[in-house]
Amino acid sequence: MLAVRRRIGFGIGDRRERFVVLQSDVLPADLETVIVAPLDDDLPLYAPDPLVVRVSRREAGSTRPQVVLVSHLTSVLRERFDSVRVGRLRAASMKSVDRLAMIVLEL
Repeated sequence: MLAVRRRIGFGIGDRRERFVVLQSDVLPADLETVIVAPLDDDLPLYAPDPLVVRVSRREAGSTRPQVVLVSHLTSVLRERFDSVRVGRLRAASMKSVDRLAMIVLEL
């Protein structure tokens, strides 16, 4: 889980935007971009959304529970992110994200 140095424009307020990395670790580390999905606060508006994964605040490195918005996956320049991880998903959460990414991408 990474946080951007400067806001990309997702989410509200002045809080740091967090993203889950969906890119394989076997890809070269010197790629300029990384494939990510944004996180947002777990709000009631996400309750009916089948393409979100709920994650604990501990996993997200946040003060509030979050949702991973898998349908909003994108690539972002690696230089936009801090070099330090801000959270780490449990294996079960990452498996849910992977499953939804396969649905979104029709793989």
